[in-house]
Amino acid sequence: MSLFYRYFFLFFMLLGALSAKAQPGQKFQIAAAELSGLFNTPDMTSQTPSQQGVYYQLLSQMLQETGLASRYELVVLPMKRAKADFAKGLFACYAPGLDTFDAPERELLDSQLLSSTPFNYAMVKVISRPGTALVTSAADVTNKDQVSIVRGVPISPQMQRILDNAQHFYTVGSELENLQMLMSGRVKYSLVFYPDVLAAYRELGLEQQFPYDHNYSPSTIRDNLICHPQHKNAFEKINTAIQRYQQQGKLKKVLQEYYLPPELLP
Repeated sequence: MSLFYRYFFLFFMLLGALSAKAQPGQKFQIAAAELSGLFNTPDMTSQTPSQQGVYYQLLSQMLQETGLASRYELVVLPMKRAKADFAKGLFACYAPGLDTFDAPERELLDSQLLSSTPFNYAMVKVISRPGTALVTSAADVTNKDQVSIVRGVPISPQMQRILDNAQHFYTVGSELENLQMLMSGRVKYSLVFYPDVLAAYRELGLEQQFPYDHNYSPSTIRDNLICHPQHKNAFEKINTAIQRYQQQGKLKKVLQEYYLPPELLP
């Protein structure tokens, strides 16, 4: 290899390493996976955090209170990209946390990752068309049934059994499309995440929710923040803020109807 190509190769190796770090005048970035009502795609005409989702509002408030807002910023991206680029080290932290990574994705993560106290929880529910029998276990879904689910969401073993049992399952782009699949009659069941789906109900103007078994949840997720170990100081400040908000009852105040207290988990 000529001397020129050696230097050329070295230059791009260094460039790649620097891209994962904040440059002078730039901020470290916290990747937020796009979730309707929680982390919304930024509205470039608005400076109001609340319009970008309640999770965005919560973490933005914590960054301000801890003095980290001058060095860290939230960036909302599609979940698949947010997770992949965080695993590559391109982002300092990622929300809503480790539970959104499937087993194969976790193999790409640093074993020394920092994982915070949960600031909320999410539960999967199997909603049905009105008049349809409720799903109380994976065995209730048969090879005569059609199911819909948002693509890219983490799939638990119970959720996978439901999809395997179904005659066919459709992957859709959002919880809004999930509800529309049921409304149109294209599917008999939809796997939805609460509280995420609440924003979809609001957008459709539906006051009556689709029925589901309140005692059955094929997956439960802890929504939290994970960070690379080199951001330990910032992580500890945010984690302390989460714990303080929890003790003071501020999590419920900020998250409002999206707040899912641990005592409601199955």
